[in-house]
Amino acid sequence: MCIAPFRTTAPRCYPSPATTSRLLSTATGPSGRTGPAGSRQHPSYKFSITPRFGADGKTFENRHLYGGWLPIPVVTAEDNGIICRQRTFVAPHRGERPPGPSPWWHPHPVFVAEFDLGNGGDEAAQTQLRLNFATDKNLFESASVGGDETNVPLSSDGRVLAVVHSDNPQAVRARTEDSAIILSASLPAHATARARVYIPGWDVKVGDEATVCAGAPSIDTVEGYWLSLLGPSMQVDIPDRLLSDVIRASQVYCFMNARNEGEGARIAPWIGADRYGPLESEGHSIVAGMDLFGHHDFARRALEFYIKRYNAQGYLTTGYTMMGTGQHLWALGEHFGLTHDTEWLRAKAPEVARVAEWIADQRRKTEVLDAFGNQPPEYGLVPPGVIADWHRYAYRYYMEGYYCAGLRAAARALDAIGHEGAEALAAESERFLAAVQRAYDWTQARTPAPALSDGSFIPGVPSMVYTFGTCEEQFPGEDWGRSWAGDADTGTHHLAALGLLDAESAEVERMAQILEDYWFLRAGLGDYPEEKNHADWFNLGGFSKIQPYYCRLNHVYALRDDVKPFIRSYFNAIPTLLNTENRSLWEHFHNRGGWNKTHETGWLLEQTRNMFVTERGEELWLAPFVTTHWMQDGMTVAISNAPSRFGPLNYEIRSRVAEGVIDAGIKPPTRSTPKAIVLRLRHPEGKPMRAVTVNGKPHTDFDAERECIILQPTTEPIMVRAEY
Repeated sequence: MCIAPFRTTAPRCYPSPATTSRLLSTATGPSGRTGPAGSRQHPSYKFSITPRFGADGKTFENRHLYGGWLPIPVVTAEDNGIICRQRTFVAPHRGERPPGPSPWWHPHPVFVAEFDLGNGGDEAAQTQLRLNFATDKNLFESASVGGDETNVPLSSDGRVLAVVHSDNPQAVRARTEDSAIILSASLPAHATARARVYIPGWDVKVGDEATVCAGAPSIDTVEGYWLSLLGPSMQVDIPDRLLSDVIRASQVYCFMNARNEGEGARIAPWIGADRYGPLESEGHSIVAGMDLFGHHDFARRALEFYIKRYNAQGYLTTGYTMMGTGQHLWALGEHFGLTHDTEWLRAKAPEVARVAEWIADQRRKTEVLDAFGNQPPEYGLVPPGVIADWHRYAYRYYMEGYYCAGLRAAARALDAIGHEGAEALAAESERFLAAVQRAYDWTQARTPAPALSDGSFIPGVPSMVYTFGTCEEQFPGEDWGRSWAGDADTGTHHLAALGLLDAESAEVERMAQILEDYWFLRAGLGDYPEEKNHADWFNLGGFSKIQPYYCRLNHVYALRDDVKPFIRSYFNAIPTLLNTENRSLWEHFHNRGGWNKTHETGWLLEQTRNMFVTERGEELWLAPFVTTHWMQDGMTVAISNAPSRFGPLNYEIRSRVAEGVIDAGIKPPTRSTPKAIVLRLRHPEGKPMRAVTVNGKPHTDFDAERECIILQPTTEPIMVRAEY
């Protein structure tokens, strides 16, 4: 829900097909801006290079990512048998290591547009590549072009803006024409030549342009950089190449789209590549998703970005909504549960406690009896506020839920380090939960029972106090006709996703029913007509039709251990927003809204982690929602460096169903001991387990119907074989 006047347009870190680059103080990880709140003062400007190839000025096409996921777009053009391939990337100059503890903050990033010219014919051929330069602030008009045939600098006011470099100046010669540089190529048969454009992200004086070229990175440098950055995180090896690329690219984009301040000390988790900024209402999905993939340093620095923005009153907002305080404390509690970073939390505890106490103080504002001496429905809730684009103030269970869950998470984390007052905050969170439940019961009792498609009726599922029915019925036409997002995307099912309602209860089952049976089949915002949804309900259902990743029914399915609904929900949602060219997600259907929307990406990472690893109370579940399509004979699913509340773990599942077996090897976590380790092994044909061996010995503790093997915790490797 992202059409808000508070959001501002931001510079893009990812080069376009025309190699549009906006210089940032770093573009290899979280960049140097944080929008209006940023502290980085490095000069920046737009710099666009539009390439045209051949005598007819052909444009480049066939865009894809190098390696399928690396942030290196590759495009090509053809002219009379000569192929020009452009690869664009940003990387550290000279492959330097950052000066501080951050693994990604680099003071000298350089943008590279690499053009390879190849003559595949049997005769010599000639062609040209025209590079049209354009900058903001009329920089080009005052610029000068000079240099030798190898390095042609474009400069202004004594500063090098770009350098055009030819690896072989005898084959590729440069000349200037208006606001362009023309590269004329003369290639023998079956010969290749290369030219590059370098744009330094720091001040380079005229005359020093050769130093930029000499230390410029290569494709291998970029690949090595990202592999080293993702290496310590959870590694996912599955038979689906496209999904593998999406998972890796998702992590890359969370890094790239973010900004930083304090030279990397704090990360601003921007919720999109080109707009919105680090909105408190959406940025915490990025924190949570990256955290669950093992990027704990990223998550900690992002949490510190928001902690620095606690205001004097004791709450958090970046000026958009009132959702941020609750979501922030919830994400902070999840981070502590994964890392057990007691030293860090002790340093932040006074501020965290101050914000938690602010929530408790807000509740007291509504603890006022009515004229008859009775508690009104909102008694004990936090006062009404807005949650996204819709500016209506209301007591929404979505917002109340995050405030309650955030208070509870903060209290538990503070209690774990022995912080004074944690016990009182925990008690306050339980009173808060009781107030939320009471308000929901009161509203539901006055809400008409909706009919399902089979003709049966179920109790209503209200999403606001005093709204006796759906948001759409009570507020028709509001929020650009999207008020029904309050019933679906930000509906009451979030209380179950946050652990405030029992996910396996009949009440939560009814919430899932009304979502699947009605809201998910509505005509979508920009696509998915209702008629088609009903006709193909299995493939077009299972996800929200406004902004799919706001809805957290997928997480509820994980808590309920609903295997097939989880898998259907997970896979049906991805294609609705996926940009197959660069593996990013859009904000809305039909490539609408925010481009490369990392708020959605963060929730996708959370869902992906739940597919492979999840905790249920004191149990650790492995491969709980792995699809049977990946269990065909000879296939392997391998997970390594997976974070959990019990510590990192590895496992590998190898299918040998042609021989009637599936093997698994587990390296359990060692930080703490779960009550049990539950491994799910699913036969591709649905055959039940006949027998199980663990470390070569017969094992009888398994459930053939649920396809689960229950293992006793150990710190030693575990070898499991299931026979079918």
